[in-house]
Amino acid sequence: MTTRPSRDAARADDGYFGPGSATWKVYSDSGASLGAVASLLLQILDTGMLNHFDHVSITSESPEAGQARFQRTGDFITTCAFGDKAHVDAATAHVDMLHERATWTNPETGQVEVAKWPEWQRWTMYTFIWGSLEGALRFGMKLSTAEQDAFVKEQQLVAEKLHVPGPHPETKAELDAFIDAGQKDKALNYLGAQTALGLRHPARTHNPAKDWVSGVVLDGILSLLPLWARQIYGVENRSERRLARAQRTTARFLAVARRNSSLQDLVDAGIAHATEHPYQKVRARAPKG
Repeated sequence: MTTRPSRDAARADDGYFGPGSATWKVYSDSGASLGAVASLLLQILDTGMLNHFDHVSITSESPEAGQARFQRTGDFITTCAFGDKAHVDAATAHVDMLHERATWTNPETGQVEVAKWPEWQRWTMYTFIWGSLEGALRFGMKLSTAEQDAFVKEQQLVAEKLHVPGPHPETKAELDAFIDAGQKDKALNYLGAQTALGLRHPARTHNPAKDWVSGVVLDGILSLLPLWARQIYGVENRSERRLARAQRTTARFLAVARRNSSLQDLVDAGIAHATEHPYQKVRARAPKG
């Protein structure tokens, strides 16, 4: 049985999605987590957004601070998917407030640059939704077209709570079209070029087996990216055949995990994490009497 610190409210309901939802199914799968990495690679290609993040100190953090931020992002996603309504509301309100405060003044123009720029909000939100779904699908999860569309539709609730302006994709096909349309103004700036260098020449260890596995998984993640994104990153040395092989091998890795845990086990783990490590605590109400 999971417990919370006494100052945090107990879990009150199944949240905004609940049993049988496409959200619980997708976000319980490890493929969605790898797909989220692909979504980050797409987000980096928005040079305006990346430049803004650089000025609000996100990209200049220490490795330890960056890892802590990554963990907090994971807690946010898990809370939104599996948390109860009160904790989802608290989490989205807090993130929206952080975005509201993430501003800087351009010394050349005097203009105040804000994080809550509609195009950036939509690109961040929907690349993540696309990457998570694409990773789950292409690494082995079986979802009908109706379930894929339901997942996209369900994510509108989180988008609206974060005040992401529309229009919102209604189906997987509309989501694919949104990602494809994004290529017209995407590129690499200096920070993005550093990421590209790491993709082309990944760090090596003194453990050949570990290097092989990490290389296969990296290629599996790259296989999720649209061709235009791979071309911008300059990873043409990965042939389509090599990427397809890596995608199949990564799917086999994840299939082992799926055999060892049922969908309900994975959902229960998501609920437990959201319960024990909510992104934002909710004040427990004092007992009456």
